[in-house]
Amino acid sequence: MFTPCHRVSCLPRTQYSTRVHYTKLSEAEQIAHVEKMVPVLLGDYGIEAASIENVNHAFNSSFRVVSTDSAEFAVRINLGAGKSRDEVAAEVQWLEALDRDGSILAPRPVRTVEGECCSSIHFTPLDVVANAVVFEWIPGIELGDDVSNEQLFELGRNMARLHEIGQTLEFADGAYLPSINRTLMNSQDNLRPNQPNEIDDEFYDLVLRGLDVVDSTYFRLSANTSLLPIHADLHPFNVIQTPTAQAIIDFDDAGMGLPVQDLVVSTYYLREVIDKEAHLKAGYASLRELPAVTTDDFEALLMGRLLVLVNDVLMLTSADEREFLPTFLGRAKKRLRAFFDTGVFTLLH
Repeated sequence: MFTPCHRVSCLPRTQYSTRVHYTKLSEAEQIAHVEKMVPVLLGDYGIEAASIENVNHAFNSSFRVVSTDSAEFAVRINLGAGKSRDEVAAEVQWLEALDRDGSILAPRPVRTVEGECCSSIHFTPLDVVANAVVFEWIPGIELGDDVSNEQLFELGRNMARLHEIGQTLEFADGAYLPSINRTLMNSQDNLRPNQPNEIDDEFYDLVLRGLDVVDSTYFRLSANTSLLPIHADLHPFNVIQTPTAQAIIDFDDAGMGLPVQDLVVSTYYLREVIDKEAHLKAGYASLRELPAVTTDDFEALLMGRLLVLVNDVLMLTSADEREFLPTFLGRAKKRLRAFFDTGVFTLLH
């Protein structure tokens, strides 16, 4: 039976008591502060760590933990304040349903010793209550940039399986996934009504034009399509190739959306070589009918994926990501300009 997350652990206050100070730390210093929370959080699961290694530090901070009895776990700490405990519970319930179904390999959640879906802790440097989830570690290699046509076909099939299972999924005890069938999904709008300091006038005009196009596209498509649970971040870096199967990881952005959104997200990261996406779509179509959208609408939604990334990176606190911000925004401006010139979205550098 589902039990909501309720207890909030605490750490002693540090000299970095505000968000401003935290964002000025180096990447290594930021990770060191976040890592202090991991042993405290693991105590809620009855896990004692022999080693802790950071494997990702961006929107969230994730760690690989080897316990004193040699078991391996993944710990994801949500540093932003945007995801509620009930949303975390829905993510965990979906993953537990996938584990019971057995047709898709995905992270197996670990509940706390009290049966809770997650653990919560106050993170002083950002002054937020961070929710953390623990999963059994999945060994393997990210598909990444070198994904093969065969792997893309299998990814498409797995995506279709996710959608089939999601159609019958029911959440319990107040758990829910947010509706994300919109341009900025479930993110705070950092682009309107005021122009961000990091974005120049020409770029901002392109952003506003893009938002108008994508907002209207989602409104139109949503009028005739039922929402279902979607992964919403299903790209090759969130797929692990194990010796026996692909494993889909990182359901953190999951929400109630349009099936085409998962295809859009996966395709976005393939747009340096446009022909590769045909294998992804063929895999999906081998199990489930492809979403009925026009080419123009699909291209607009690809452009929309760029807009949500622009929106979200403006609020990132990760030191490395903030250092890369001017480069990313420069590329985003080129990509928007090219889209409006050609009607086709490409990953220009």
